Amino acid sequence: MTRSAAALALALASALAAPGAAHAAARFAVIVGSNAGDPARPRLWYAERDAERFERALLDLGDFSADRVVLLRGVGAGRVREALAATEARVAAARDAGEHPLLVFYFSGHASAAGIELGTERIPFDELRRIVAGSAADAKIAIVDACEAGLLTQVKGASPAPALDFALPDETVRGTAFVASTAVGEAAQESAAIGGSFFTHHLEVALRGAGDSDGDGRVTLAEAFRYTAAQTLAGTLSTVAGGQHATYEFKMSGRGDVVLSDLRRADARLVIPRDPGARYVLRGPMSLLAEVAGGEKPITLALPVGHYVVERRAPEGHASGDVELERGAPQSLPPLAPTRYELARAKGGPKPGLLFAGGGVATLALPGFGAAPTARLGVRKELGPIGLRAQLDWMGKSGSDGGLHYDLTYYGGSLAALYPLNASRVLVEAGPEIGYGYATQRLENRRSFGSSVLYAGGALMVTAPAGPARVGVDLSVGVQGFRLNQSDVLRPAASFGLLVLWGF
Repeated sequence: MTRSAAALALALASALAAPGAAHAAARFAVIVGSNAGDPARPRLWYAERDAERFERALLDLGDFSADRVVLLRGVGAGRVREALAATEARVAAARDAGEHPLLVFYFSGHASAAGIELGTERIPFDELRRIVAGSAADAKIAIVDACEAGLLTQVKGASPAPALDFALPDETVRGTAFVASTAVGEAAQESAAIGGSFFTHHLEVALRGAGDSDGDGRVTLAEAFRYTAAQTLAGTLSTVAGGQHATYEFKMSGRGDVVLSDLRRADARLVIPRDPGARYVLRGPMSLLAEVAGGEKPITLALPVGHYVVERRAPEGHASGDVELERGAPQSLPPLAPTRYELARAKGGPKPGLLFAGGGVATLALPGFGAAPTARLGVRKELGPIGLRAQLDWMGKSGSDGGLHYDLTYYGGSLAALYPLNASRVLVEAGPEIGYGYATQRLENRRSFGSSVLYAGGALMVTAPAGPARVGVDLSVGVQGFRLNQSDVLRPAASFGLLVLWGF
């Protein structure tokens, strides 16, 4: 029987015994990550890290004890089969002791039509299905985050659909569920920005509280998978590979309100306020990264103790702040401070991007040269609290060194990282600057000499509104290094420009 990803989630939720049952569920997991697949494939960056994060979420919040969770990274097929067999023996023993075992198998890595890939070895999907479905556990769940993982769920043509559309019978839950991060023919996508695969990243975030749609402090499998499927699809729609659809197949009977993670078990909890339309990015200890969409009601995240940097992203701008999470009661997110650029914009300051053109004077420390007129084109773009400014310069002038007359032409460019010193419609920015150019000296007898010119120093930029545009001044002071008379020299340098700037 196959239904929507959300429907599967409800069935999976039913598979776990509710807290307080007469016989507590014995929870077992075999978690596998492999960055290496077939030698013809590129190595993955984050599959083994995905496995570590999934294990950490189960141990932190899922009532899985460490002695019943096996984590395998970068191993071959034989080692995975051994782990499944050893775990199955423990599952059978738990069932004989009167417990109601749950078995979870998770894999992140490469896969093809031939099965999941573990270096040069494979485990066919049919074999994986037989192992999981044949377990003595009351409920069996297999989750595969890999390309072509949809083949695991294809026996009855599983396909994604948006809604819960069935009711489950009132009886003890038993059965098997297979979950795939992709449909047949789709790629499972990784992201450097989130440091993992889209599917597993959102699954971990869901278990840590983002999936708690009813706000009861517990996340059921129904809630976790509903959140994961939706966020994975939303996060991949704009990628080159396109939208990634979770698929599934299940054979379950029974009903129960299953808790996959209990936020009260966490070391620390952070409460994000009601904030529809915003997104929060959290970076914390153990390389933890979470990206959470603000909702119509507060969201509680279950997190490890430690220091976090929190960024809020919204159409009206960005804001950031730090929070130190401690053990104990939930902590509310402290007020986040917008960057000075955003404060400046609120007071009539510049837009996040500026194109500019202008002219001025600059120096090149040659005998008899002094200052020369310059022309300048450039762009300045805000990157968080920093304004990155790139510009191109032209400078030309005739000079005289004793009785030697020459024409000099210079072409160059520079890059500056500017930090706002105030928050006003008249914005003052300053920061380090580096540059590179090439100068050509042409003598009256048509002989010419050339040299590369390296620059390092500091830049100051002041801009103010002027109708639909802005006007400003740009000052740079530093040192230049170039070759003069067969020797390398280091000389002071400066430039001053008047600019017209257009926002975008």
